[in-house]
Parts: sequence; C-alpha cells; structure tokens
Amino acid sequence: MKNNKGFSLVELIIVIAIMAILVGVMAPQLIKYIEKTNVSSDSQLCDSVKTAITTAMMDPTVINATNANIPTNSTFQAMSTIQAGAFKDSVEEILGFPISDLENHIKSNMTGGKASGIQFAIVNATSVHVQITNSDNTGKKGKNGAHPIYVD
Repeated sequence: MKNNKGFSLVELIIVIAIMAILVGVMAPQLIKYIEKTNVSSDSQLCDSVKTAITTAMMDPTVINATNANIPTNSTFQAMSTIQAGAFKDSVEEILGFPISDLENHIKSNMTGGKASGIQFAIVNATSVHVQITNSDNTGKKGKNGAHPIYVD
C-alpha cells in the first residue's frame, strides 16, 4: 500500500477558493482605508501650508523687506500666484520645498483622477484659509469639488 504524503489537487483548490473569497471581502475595506489616509495626509498638507503662510506673514524680516510681496487678496487664489520675493522665499523655506512642487505632494484621488489645486486666501491680513480643490474630504471619491479639503 502506498503512503502518499501531501495535499490532493482538490484540497489545494479549496484553499485557493477560500483565499479568493477572503481577498474579495477585505479589498474594498482596504481601499476605503487607503483613501481616508490620503485625505488625512492632504489635510495635514493644507495645515502645513497655512502654518507656513501665517509664520511668513508675522516674520519681521519679511514684513520689513522691500520686496516682500505679501498677498492681501481675500478671495481664494492658487499658490502659484505668489510673486517672487521675501514672502515666497520664507514660505518655501518653512515648507521645505518649492511652492511649484506642492501639487506633487497631494495624495487624494477623485473619480476623474488626482485631486489638484491648492489655494489660499488671506482675510484682513490676519486670517489664512487653505483648500485643495477638486478633492473630496470624505474619501468617497464624490463629485469634483463637492467637498474640498479645507483648513480654516
């Protein structure tokens, strides 16, 4: 009589089927958690930009610089509109990378592709607001711009 050691083909197929079912159940949950992590990362990026702008606005060397170019517009505008000068240099130094590289730090995605458009607004020269347009702060990949990631 033969003493076969090992698994039969049927047993291996059953194990593979069970693993496929587990992957099918777990994958949607994993994808949801990844998107929420990306939204959280983008929210922290907005907060870092807000902190950098606020700090640069309060820096005496920036305020007293002849080429400060501190924006005073109270409506949202793209970060790329910040003119070269002491203010822009200070913001970039605080962030640790150029303003032109901000778009590459965005993690969240939308149905139509990657979220984009970091914008800021300075209200009354005291309050800074930052948002990422074409994003969804719920992590559900909703309509573009429906719920932008926003830091007040």
